[in-house]
Amino acid sequence: MLSLSSGIPIALVVTKEVNSSVEKEGDPIPLTVLNDVKVGDTIVIPRGTPAAGEVTWRTGKGAFGKSGKLEFSLRYIDLNGRRIPVTGDYRQEGEGNTIATGVGLIAVGVFAGFITGKRARVPMGRELMAQVAQPVQFTADGQLAPSYDDKGAMAAAEASTPLGKCKAEAATLAKGKQKKALKDCYIKRME
Repeated sequence: MLSLSSGIPIALVVTKEVNSSVEKEGDPIPLTVLNDVKVGDTIVIPRGTPAAGEVTWRTGKGAFGKSGKLEFSLRYIDLNGRRIPVTGDYRQEGEGNTIATGVGLIAVGVFAGFITGKRARVPMGRELMAQVAQPVQFTADGQLAPSYDDKGAMAAAEASTPLGKCKAEAATLAKGKQKKALKDCYIKRME
């Protein structure tokens, strides 16, 4: 048996631009593994393997030069339909427009509210560092061990985060109340 311990770093790449004008909390972020991940000389996760993150908080660009903000977490690598949980939290802010806002207030007073900041964006091709969240077992030929419980590993990784705990509570509610509870999870995460 081969093993990847929790905490092992894995480089991921964003495969589609993500920005605060479009994405909202809970939206997925498409990623891919940058380099082959090996245990010894055996490749256990080939480069190009799909992965995913999730937007955990965002604000759009606003008036008075207020820029958008975007926070997201790396969630998993999808290895042949089975998920390997990863961790990594990131924040991206748009470039502000505070100088223009200051000039706008002096020059045009009330109309300065129409000067907006920039959206937060994570460009396609951006490299992000993830860490394996739970130990993963592989066979000697580099395949996931038959005993690997991806659902259990994902649940354990998610349960260890404050957002995960909140989502688990929301999932226990009646269908009609889940959507509001999930929205509350993202808001509560910022407290």
